[in-house]
Amino acid sequence: MTRPDDPFERRPDPAGDDGRDWGYGDWDEPARERSPGHGDAARDRDPDVAPDGRGGADPRGGADPRGGADGAASDRAATDGAVDDAASADDHVGADASADDDRPARSTRDATPRPVYVRRRITAVAVAVLLVLGVPVALALGGGDDATSADGPPLLQGPLATAGSLTVDRLERDAAITRFAKLGLPVYCGAGKQPWVALTFDDGPHALSSRFRELLVRERAAVTLFRQGTNIGGHEAEVVAQRDLGWDSGSHTQNHPALASLDAKAQRTEIEAGNRASRGALGRPVRLFRPPYESHDDDTDRIVKDLGMVQVLWNVDTQDALGVSKDRIVEQAKAGLHPGSIILMHETKERTLEALPAIFAEMRRRGLQPVTVSQMLAHDPPSEAQLRKGFDGCLVDVTPGKASS
Repeated sequence: MTRPDDPFERRPDPAGDDGRDWGYGDWDEPARERSPGHGDAARDRDPDVAPDGRGGADPRGGADPRGGADGAASDRAATDGAVDDAASADDHVGADASADDDRPARSTRDATPRPVYVRRRITAVAVAVLLVLGVPVALALGGGDDATSADGPPLLQGPLATAGSLTVDRLERDAAITRFAKLGLPVYCGAGKQPWVALTFDDGPHALSSRFRELLVRERAAVTLFRQGTNIGGHEAEVVAQRDLGWDSGSHTQNHPALASLDAKAQRTEIEAGNRASRGALGRPVRLFRPPYESHDDDTDRIVKDLGMVQVLWNVDTQDALGVSKDRIVEQAKAGLHPGSIILMHETKERTLEALPAIFAEMRRRGLQPVTVSQMLAHDPPSEAQLRKGFDGCLVDVTPGKASS
C-alpha cells in the first residue's frame, strides 16, 4: 500500500534554493495542458479577452490604451490566431485522449500544497481563532487586576496576547466553579499555598459603591461582590462598571432573609429571584452565592447545587455590619490576613471604606495579593477534606460572635 502524500513533507524545489524562505519564491505558473471541453484557449491566456473572444473595453472608458484603432486591429488578429491555434490544439489533444483513455487526467498544478503555503495557512487560521475567541472575551471581562498579562514572543504581545490570556483565565475559573458546584459543599477559604486573600463585599450595590470602586481600582485590587437583588434597581450602571473591571459577581438573595428559617420552596424563590436581578444587570448568569447571616441548611445546600452555583462563606468576619469602629474593622482584618483567607466586608458601610487603606497597607507589608474567589478556586483551591471541616479546614478562623453578613 502506498503512503498518502504528507502535506507537511518538504518536496525538492525544481527551481532550486530560491523558494526556501517564508515567501513564495519564483513560483512560475506551469504551462497548462488542454483537455477536451476546457473552453477557449484565448480566454485562458488573456484576461482581457471577453467571453465572446473580443478584446475587453477599458474600464475607464475612452480609447483603447494599447494604441487606438491600429492596436485594436492588431489585437483582434492576434486573438483570432490564438483561437485558431487553440482549436488545432484541442483537436490534437482530443485525438491523444481517445487513443489512451485509461491514462489518468493530469491537473494543471500539483494538488499537494507546498509546505510554505501550508504553514502560512495554519498561521493565519491560528491568529483568526485567537482573535475570534479572545477579543470578545477581553471586551466582556474588561481590564481588571485579575486579568493577567501574557509573556510571549513579540508576535503575540499586546492586545492579542491579553485577549488570549483573558480567555484562558476565564475558562479555568469557570471550570473550577463547575467542579465545586458539583461537590455541593460550602467554601470557607482557599488552600493557602499562594500568597492570596479574597476580599468579599456584601449587600451592594449602594450609594457608596462608586467610592468603593474608585478606591479598589487605585489599590489595583480584584474583589468579589455578593449583590442583594432589591438593591440593584437604579444602580445597574454601577453593576456594569464593576463587572467590566473583571471582578467576580455573586448573588446574596433577593430580600436578605435568614434562609434556614424558610421552607425549601420559599428558599428557592428567594435565591432564584436574586439570581434574576443580578443577571438582568450583568447580562450573564451568576454562579457564586452567599447566604445572608451565614444561614443555610440542607435545603439551601441542595438548591444551590441544583442551580449549578458555589456557596461561598468566609473564615474572617470584620464585623463591619454590626457597627464596629474603623479601628476594629482593621484589627479583625489584620488577624485574618493569611494565605487562603476569604474576608467578609460590606459595600454599604462608610467605616469599611475608611478602613480599607490600612488593610491594603498591611497586605503589602505581608506580601499578600487580593484575588477573586474564582481565581482562588482555580489556582489555589481547597481540598474536599478542607471543605468538609468547614471553618476548621482554614489556616485561621476569625469569626467571633454573630455572623454579620
